[in-house]
Parts: sequence; structure tokens; C-alpha cells
Amino acid sequence: MNRNAIIGRNVEILFRNSIGDNPSVVSKIQAYFGIQSRFINAISTGIHAEKADVKMEFADGHNVDANVKAFKKSGISYNQLTRTSLPNFCKRFSLQSEQGILEGLFREKSKNAKGKLFPEIMQDKIRLIFEKIAEDILAWSFSYKKSREIIVIYERDSSVMLIYPMKEVFKRLGAEISFTRNGNIAIGKCVVFQRKGGNGVLFKDMPKHDLRHPGNNVQIKLKMKEFIAEMKDVLLATYSI
Repeated sequence: MNRNAIIGRNVEILFRNSIGDNPSVVSKIQAYFGIQSRFINAISTGIHAEKADVKMEFADGHNVDANVKAFKKSGISYNQLTRTSLPNFCKRFSLQSEQGILEGLFREKSKNAKGKLFPEIMQDKIRLIFEKIAEDILAWSFSYKKSREIIVIYERDSSVMLIYPMKEVFKRLGAEISFTRNGNIAIGKCVVFQRKGGNGVLFKDMPKHDLRHPGNNVQIKLKMKEFIAEMKDVLLATYSI
């Protein structure tokens, strides 16, 4: 397991084990979701729970699912939302007719790490493709059932948990398509679509331009500092660890 995965797993456990020790925060979550019954406990959901990492259980059968992320203000403030193979991505969003174009661009990027994934000459065409599916990409990346979800961000430098209702987050994300300096796709101000890259050392027996190579996966990333700035008006609760 790589370091980022270990950090992610640790912060899930940290939230799971600490949320019950903060009854005022639990009360704010109950009030937002209209839950009248008492909080029972929080459990890790395992690998079969879509986007949820932790489930908060209440006595009347209500559940609130938490998507938990960590970042450092003093570090690179990106966090992976999700990733998949390019063929799976194209199948999920019915882009079979555009798949050949995307495969060619991913292969070119794999051969030239300093090049742009979507060069200027292709950006108008790519914009038209992604404008139609931008909102669906956000929903797929963030959420399974936003009406009962929260997103929890742990700021590692200050040891603070920030809690946002997923439904309010979606109202403010924005789905405008633009392009970063590196030629990746920006969706709104907070989300980036890119080729994953990396993993070259671990997969020496597979050519980097092979679409089965993990470096050619689609990766959706969240720009954490921008997210926190955009969502300051919908912050539901915070607590320190």
C-alpha cells in the first residue's frame, strides 16, 4: 500500500473513532439531516460501499455516509477522488465513439511527460465532449447518494476535521470546463481530470504507452485549498483532534 493510501486509511479510522466524542458536532449533523434519534456508532464501510468510507449509524435506522479525505496546507493540496481505466471511463460515460481520440492523447502523453494531455489544437473538440458529461463526472467522483452524505476533510497540519453536507457541496461545485497549464481538464474551480501517470518503476515489464498500464488510468483529483475556499459558506461543523 502506498503512502497516500496509508494516510487515507488512517484518517478514516481517526474520524470513525473521534466523531462520537464530539456530541455538539453529531447534533449539527442530526439537525441538518432531520435525524431525531440518538447516535449509535460509526463504522468503516470497507471496499463495497461506493464512495463512503465511514457510516454513522443512528437508533432509528438512519445512516449518514462520510467520504473522508486528508490534506496538508503546507504540502501539495490535491487529493484523488477516484480513478479507473480509460476504457471503463469511456464505457461509463458512453464515449465509445470518442474513445479512440482519448486513447491517442493518453498514449502521446505517456511518451512525453512534459507535454500537454490535451494540447491547444484539441481543446475546443475536447471541451464539447466534456461539457455534456461534466456534472455526471462530478457525481460519479464524489458521491453515491448525496442526500445522506457528508464530505469530511482532515487538515493534517492543524489536526482539524472539516465537515460539509454533500448536497450543499454539489450546489456550489460548478461544472464549467477549462484547461490547466498542463493541458488537463478543470471542472469548475476544484476538480481536475487527468492521466494518472507515475507507476513506471513498479510496472517495468509493461510499456508506458500500453493502455493497460496503471499510469494511463483516468484520475479525478480535488484541489483541496480551492475546495475549502469555495465551500466556506456551507461548512457544517469542525472539531479538533
